[in-house]
Amino acid sequence: MSVLTEERLIQFMRETIELERDCLDRIIQEGTRPAPEQVLKRFRHLVGSLEAEKDNEASLHEECWNWIWNVNEGMNLIQLYGRLAWINLQLLELL
Repeated sequence: MSVLTEERLIQFMRETIELERDCLDRIIQEGTRPAPEQVLKRFRHLVGSLEAEKDNEASLHEECWNWIWNVNEGMNLIQLYGRLAWINLQLLELL
């Protein structure tokens, strides 16, 4: 059975935490506005990278991930932060 390496999991966690920090810096002023395109672009890249690892990690095929693979247009920073926090928790559980 293939699994994500600890190094790869930590890389994903680092990217997730950096995005969370960027969202937190903006939430007070922009929380319910649509997330800036550059932040959404980074989130899409993270999600795409995670999705590309499905062959290496069986848990990424679980139904609970389906809502993450669909990146909604117009998502605000609060929604985006919630998704990032959920991803971070899932990555922690894989460690």
